[in-house]
Amino acid sequence: MNLAQAAEQLGLGQMLEAPLLLKDDEQSPVWKAVTDSGSWVVKIAQPWGDFWLPMAAQAGALEAAAWEIGVAMPEPQSTTLHEAGLWRPIGDGFYARAVRFVEGAHPTAPTSEPLAAWAGRLVADLARCAIPADPTVDGDYRSYSQEEWEEWFAQAECLEVLSAEHVRTLKLSVEQTEAMVEDQQELWRSKLVMHRDIRHQNILTSSGGPVLLDFDAAGAQDPWWELVFTAFHLAGFDRGLGVPERRIVEACLSGYVAAGGAVGAVDESAFTGMFAGRVGAAAWQLWMACGHRGGSPEYQAGFAQTLRESVRAMAMMRKSIPTWTTWLKA
Repeated sequence: MNLAQAAEQLGLGQMLEAPLLLKDDEQSPVWKAVTDSGSWVVKIAQPWGDFWLPMAAQAGALEAAAWEIGVAMPEPQSTTLHEAGLWRPIGDGFYARAVRFVEGAHPTAPTSEPLAAWAGRLVADLARCAIPADPTVDGDYRSYSQEEWEEWFAQAECLEVLSAEHVRTLKLSVEQTEAMVEDQQELWRSKLVMHRDIRHQNILTSSGGPVLLDFDAAGAQDPWWELVFTAFHLAGFDRGLGVPERRIVEACLSGYVAAGGAVGAVDESAFTGMFAGRVGAAAWQLWMACGHRGGSPEYQAGFAQTLRESVRAMAMMRKSIPTWTTWLKA
């Protein structure tokens, strides 16, 4: 499916310039399309299964609601929700969606304190959309059986995606996550649909101020867990071993509280969503690296590198959470 066909199916109008590839992802490319209706960012994807549709529907519901309440974000081409949320079928099993192109640059992490405070207010605003998460949607942070993990670990070692030490570290992270989720069952069942990926890579600083990008990972999350995830990522903690800056965490928290965000438990349970999200992402990275979802050898190798970075980050989290908890208490 070429971009001109996708633009036509989406009703974006006639292409005026050659399309520009913004993200060279083999399975979900992102393009800039200049048409007679303006400049657009167009995403094209081919779902892996029926589970994708309800996930996309929840994400679209949050994005449409966020736009309606005035969240700073690119304008969706349409806010009319369909079976796959804001995605539209464009033929041959592919889906596409579009938002207005916004000129700007991604901030670096750790971000500035004003930007962190803005992000904290943003989390509170998204929580006010109050979209209840559907507990039946496959795509929430969920655990897998020990047999499944053992099979994946063995395959990852066999393919040299992970070393034995990586596997040992990831096993410990999986065990800790499952224990944390089990301790928070009541809260887990009352989650809202939240963005779940507010990092500096999904923020654009434009002439009109910062805007939030990419709602595609939106799903079930507790708003307080969302705030913790956001604060520590903007403070400099990502897949690598960067040490987050406390002042950025505190600025994000202050913005959240000032905007009326509800503060949850200030103990290690505050990191449940952050930890469970990392384990869920690691499972996806492992599948991709081992070829479960196809892709070229280079594409799979990129996921293998990302997976190893994720494993190192989870090891750092396990050691650091007791200290980070004191920052929330302060």
